[in-house]
Amino acid sequence: MGGLIERNAEMSAAQDMLDAAVAGAGRSVLFAGPAGIGKSALVAHTQKLARAAGFKVLSSCPTPVSTGLSHGVVRDWLGPLVRSTSPGTPPFDGPAADLAEALEASTSAHRVWNLAGLDYALTWVVESLAEHQPLLVVVDDVQWVDVGSLQLLDLLSARLHLMPVALVLALRSGEPTLAPDIVDRLAARATALEPAPLSVLGVEAARRQMEETDGLRGVSAQELHRLTGGVPYLLAELIRSGTPAVPPRSVVDSVRERLSRLAPEAVGVARATAVLGDEAALDALADLTGRSVAGLADPLEMLTHAGILTLGMWRARPAHPLVAEAILSTLTPSERSELHRSAAVYLGKKGCSQQVVASHLVHTLPDEDRAVVELLRAVGEESLRAGASDVAARQLLRAVGETRPEDTDPGLLALAASAHLHAGHRDEAFDLWGRALDRADDPADRARLLADVGDVQMTLGERLEASATYHRAVTSLTEAGHDSSSPQMREILVRMGLTRALYDGARAEIVNAVTEATRQPAAEDGPCDRLLFALAASDLAVRARDRDRAVDLALRALGDGALLEEESSEGIGFYVASAVLSWADAYEENLTALGAAVEDAHRRGSVLGFATASYCRGLVHYRQGRLREAAVEFQSALERREEGWTDFAEPAVAGAALTRLGLGRHEEARALEPALRAAAERGQFVSAQPLAVAGLIRAVHGDHERALHDYRKAARLMGAHPDNASIVEWRELSAWSLTALRRREEATEMAEEAVVHARQWGAPRALGFALRTLAHVTPRDRSVELLREALAHFEHAACTDYRARAQVDLGRLLLGGGTEQREEGVAMLRSALEHGRTQGIDPVALRASRLLVRAGVSVTAGPTGTPVSSLTAGERRVVALAAGGETNRQIAQRLFVTVKAVEWHLSNAYRKLGISSRAELGRALYGESGPNNSSEM
Repeated sequence: MGGLIERNAEMSAAQDMLDAAVAGAGRSVLFAGPAGIGKSALVAHTQKLARAAGFKVLSSCPTPVSTGLSHGVVRDWLGPLVRSTSPGTPPFDGPAADLAEALEASTSAHRVWNLAGLDYALTWVVESLAEHQPLLVVVDDVQWVDVGSLQLLDLLSARLHLMPVALVLALRSGEPTLAPDIVDRLAARATALEPAPLSVLGVEAARRQMEETDGLRGVSAQELHRLTGGVPYLLAELIRSGTPAVPPRSVVDSVRERLSRLAPEAVGVARATAVLGDEAALDALADLTGRSVAGLADPLEMLTHAGILTLGMWRARPAHPLVAEAILSTLTPSERSELHRSAAVYLGKKGCSQQVVASHLVHTLPDEDRAVVELLRAVGEESLRAGASDVAARQLLRAVGETRPEDTDPGLLALAASAHLHAGHRDEAFDLWGRALDRADDPADRARLLADVGDVQMTLGERLEASATYHRAVTSLTEAGHDSSSPQMREILVRMGLTRALYDGARAEIVNAVTEATRQPAAEDGPCDRLLFALAASDLAVRARDRDRAVDLALRALGDGALLEEESSEGIGFYVASAVLSWADAYEENLTALGAAVEDAHRRGSVLGFATASYCRGLVHYRQGRLREAAVEFQSALERREEGWTDFAEPAVAGAALTRLGLGRHEEARALEPALRAAAERGQFVSAQPLAVAGLIRAVHGDHERALHDYRKAARLMGAHPDNASIVEWRELSAWSLTALRRREEATEMAEEAVVHARQWGAPRALGFALRTLAHVTPRDRSVELLREALAHFEHAACTDYRARAQVDLGRLLLGGGTEQREEGVAMLRSALEHGRTQGIDPVALRASRLLVRAGVSVTAGPTGTPVSSLTAGERRVVALAAGGETNRQIAQRLFVTVKAVEWHLSNAYRKLGISSRAELGRALYGESGPNNSSEM
């Protein structure tokens, strides 16, 4: 595969050789180079050209065993002819008659012929064959040809110019030959060509010739070129394997075979180089192999000539990363461990960084060395702080494995567990925490560990499990003599409250504690105080009581970033406070806090923190009516589920479905209904929103009776206080379905209740939607009044899309009034139409345009879909962030994708939007008014 790509010079030389042979003046061509470079493909191509041109072809392909077979090339060339030719007839007549007999006999030819006689007989056969048609003789892998055959090739190549005979040879560099002087003469007489590795473009072209497996579809041609160096054989085997993670077995076997034919000292140098990697300085190689730097000269020459290593300034390195991995794969675990341990010792003495030393220690076998444990623990903590979670997990797990289980520090086990969780390895993390708990003898230490595990379970959405874990922590503290006045006990009680905050509200003792805590200056607030404030704010919001106080408590809980710093982007208390701000329409404050959480997640390399922060930002954007930004955030969060994120995943699916409904993509929303109903089966508070959205999907598709059933069940899941429409708008949704079923009296009663509860809480968006719902079921004059009030609330909250939908409702009513009202209605509908078209909100644009046409108002033709709506979900995520001013690298970090993927999405989006640069994105996406979106709800 790929053997003939970018081989124009070689193929041209082969064609010239054949043309010369046809003209009676034979030539030879030698293809030389390292294993896998494509020599055999060129030989095969030359034979194909020759046969097509009428040549007779004699071919030989020796193997390493061939060096022990006398005159093996002659047997390969002439054996088939002997079997198909009658004795004594051309070409085996005259001096070649005895040659045919010798080839058929069991005795070797050299026992019958001396060199002169055999040369004469072979020349007779070659000239006889070439008398009637030009002849091509081929020897692949000349390095394995026996001495007798090399002598005959030497003699034949010297007289080619007198015959219509072409000679093609292929020579693998770096392999020993039995007669180097003869090989040198053959090369000197031939047109010697050394095929170069493929370029990046050549790699891409070669890749297209193969049926590529799924495993490499996301690997760029540049990366494949880096791994293989453009060597066709390595590229082909890597693509066939389907994964760049491990070297293909065929490549490992090939490298092992090549090394086996080199001197033992060369093998040792190759292995030491592969182990050292970028640190393979010559003095380091000398130390690891027990040789002097001067003593490395011969082994390095062998290895570079064989294409296994390359040399730089006082350094050696494997020819290609794939070759390095193949060399390492030939080592036994103990051999690899000893080399890495020696490398770590040497690099430590040289003053290299602990990270460099640790990169070797992680590959060693355990030796119960406390110094190794401490070094790996230190670098593991450093990697975790730097956001390199996968690296930290490997380092800390290796530190854990250095000592016997009964001697392992519980704190080290817990640290390793945290690193694994950050890296998205949930099962491994909980296994390590379990081992830490088994090792913790002190009740207070056990309580701290249990509290940490409970926090993680909360982050993962395992609330019932978290509650049980916190109870175990309390029991452990009680056994240690702690009571409710103990700060440690108080913190665990708060976290237990957070596990129930979204169910039963805060306990009386916690409310009392909040009252006491608020009397102190904010500057004196501690971590436990902030958690108390978050819990109390959530309790007020769930019961739809005192919105202003709930906001104040939530902001005090956040503490200008203090809570985020204390809990990190994975802390449950932080997101409880954030949820209160969302429900209270405190959008700007919330976005500021969530932006800091995203940055914290990136800094720590926390997949879980990033996903949760993204979901919460999506919720804010959705409530603002900014659907496309919401879609980006929801999708970014949901893509992390495969990496272990489950916390808020169900509400995130609900948010994604609502966003699609608002954009008019009803079938896309319907595809999410099974996941929403599965979430509702949990029967918890967080299941209420997914179930309500599942009901809305039914209502959109006309199934209002079953939708009402879903709304009522969602209300029951809300618990004792299903009163805050900012959390689940079940009353409003019920009113719309009751109206569709012509149960207007029930609909009016439900809508009026919704307005009462929305006024009680006072969030503008929820109140605006409740008023719009009531307007839908009341007489015209009151509807106009209600819609005007709803519009005022939407404008106050900057919910432009909600405003556009209310404008459509109000515009429809005003069209039936007097002249002034009609003009106002037309203006509102035109505004809504422009919004729908500009933002790609098809339902709004279609309703507004139909009402205007029905009223006899001229409407400029426009597509029902827009360029924006043609973008894929991935493209929408990327362009929304790019329009917000983020660089490609920032977008890649935010979405946890490669920069190349970002560039690909942007180029596709530019084409669909009809623009050519990033500077045009804002206008293409949002028009002149800026990035605002809206939704039906």
